[in-house]
Amino acid sequence: MNKPKFLTRLARDTKAAMMVEFALLAPLLITMMIGVFHVGQRMQNFNAVRSVASDAGRYVMVEYQKGNEVTNADIQSVVRGSAVGMPYMLDTDQLTVTAKTETVSRIVGAKEINLTIEYTLEDWLPFVDLPGSKLYYSRPIFVVETVVPPAT
Repeated sequence: MNKPKFLTRLARDTKAAMMVEFALLAPLLITMMIGVFHVGQRMQNFNAVRSVASDAGRYVMVEYQKGNEVTNADIQSVVRGSAVGMPYMLDTDQLTVTAKTETVSRIVGAKEINLTIEYTLEDWLPFVDLPGSKLYYSRPIFVVETVVPPAT
C-alpha cells in the first residue's frame, strides 16, 4: 500500500504538533502564573497588616512609658497613618481598624486594648470569584497603667 505524499509530509511535520501542544498547555501555565501572583499578593498584604498591628503595639507601649495617655481613636489614626506609607502601601479605603479597651484585663494591673484590623483584598481578577477576600488580624496590647518609679 502506497501512502499519499500528503500524509507522509504531515506525519513528519513537527511544527503543527508543537502549536497544538502549546495551545493545550498555555491556559494551564497562564492560570498557574496568575495563581502565584495572587498568593504572593495575599501573603504581602497579610504581612503588612500584621506588621502595622505590631507597630501600633510598640507605639502604644512607648507612649505609655513616656506618661502619655493614648486613646483608642489615637491608636486607630496611627494604624491608618502607618498603613498608607512605606513599606506597607495599604489602601485606607479597604482598611477597617478597631481599638477597644477591655473592661477586665487578663493581666492584673495592666490595661488591655484589643486591636482588630480588617483589610479587604484588591480583586484584580473580577471574573474569578475567590474565597477569603478579607484579611482579619487581631492582637491584644497590654500596658501598665501606673508607672512604678525605680528604686534608689
